[in-house]
Amino acid sequence: MKKKILIIPSWYPNINNNLLGNFFQEQADLLNTNGYDVRILFGRIIFTNTITILKNKLRNYFFLKKSPLRDDYLIQKPPAFSFSIFQLSEWNEEKKYNSICIEYVNAFNEVVKDGWIPDLIHAQCTVDAGIISSHLSDIYKIPFVIIEHQVFLLNNYSSFKQKLIKNSLEKALRVGAVSNHQKRCILMNSINCDPQIIWNYVNEDAFKAIALRSNLKFRIITISYPSFIKDMNTFFKSIFVFSQICKEEFEVIVIGNNSFKNLENANCSVFESLANKYNVFSFCQFIPFLPRDKISEILNTANVFVSTSIAETFGVAVREAMLCGLPIVTTKSGGVEDSINDKNGVMVNIGDYREIAESLVKIKRGVLKFDPHYIRELTISQCGKNAYLNKMNYFYS
Repeated sequence: MKKKILIIPSWYPNINNNLLGNFFQEQADLLNTNGYDVRILFGRIIFTNTITILKNKLRNYFFLKKSPLRDDYLIQKPPAFSFSIFQLSEWNEEKKYNSICIEYVNAFNEVVKDGWIPDLIHAQCTVDAGIISSHLSDIYKIPFVIIEHQVFLLNNYSSFKQKLIKNSLEKALRVGAVSNHQKRCILMNSINCDPQIIWNYVNEDAFKAIALRSNLKFRIITISYPSFIKDMNTFFKSIFVFSQICKEEFEVIVIGNNSFKNLENANCSVFESLANKYNVFSFCQFIPFLPRDKISEILNTANVFVSTSIAETFGVAVREAMLCGLPIVTTKSGGVEDSINDKNGVMVNIGDYREIAESLVKIKRGVLKFDPHYIRELTISQCGKNAYLNKMNYFYS
């Protein structure tokens, strides 16, 4: 009989943004088709007014048989259920937490109504999925595990939230971290747990090296989003310096947008402004977002992938580029350091745009050469299907 796993993500792809947390969905689907019976449960927090909350309470009181669960909001495969959590923005942190717990308990009771009772609860990130999973575990006596994906900065939270985070990690049956950097960040907070390194699954069947690179223009590519932690100032500074050193024709592809809720509002205005600021707009092509099946195609037209992040817990975009055989020029940002070596790329200090530019020149002129086959095979050995399943089989045991 398949082991039943209830995955509680901290975010998840949905009908408004099917790219948000898509790796959570891809991992869940892989597990569901390789020996596990997986379901997803995710609560949407909606800030509203007192009247709406009262109406919702009355509706629940008079229509008790109506399930709060929906299967038309989250991306399916595996079965994924969402529900609404109505809150007032002026509530204090403890009241908001209590309302989340109450609604998750109600939703959990609906999930198990048909006799499907999980053997294990898997939280994707401690905040807030791990905290919620710990609460459900206390009530239903079902063990839970946590894999930490987010930048782990405990001091960013209130003392109330810090206590919940620590308790959840220490109570979990097992804790995973998506890189050695992430493990270090957890342990430096004196949390009594032993994180196992579980690199994210990156689909080697979806990302392939198919050699579409053209000799007409040297193409640099990055995938990012507007945030100080991605340090796109350094990226565009490096492109400016590169353009001054290397007068030959080249082009830059920038993929990413400023919308986390609804892709209909996605645009590249922040990146376009930075490109103008550093006088490199004419070299750049901006793409707000691409369907998953098109990302591999455009990666395969590039010569090098650049990442300028201050911190990366793992680096999904970097690994996807590596599956396409691309060499990587990256800052020493944490998670990527588990994979980058002198055979597949260059690592520079954070903010060192001149070294990034000089590395790009060396790659363009053939001073630095890399084997696309090695780059791809190393990535598969760390993050491919079999590697991920082997680690998860032990993690769930």
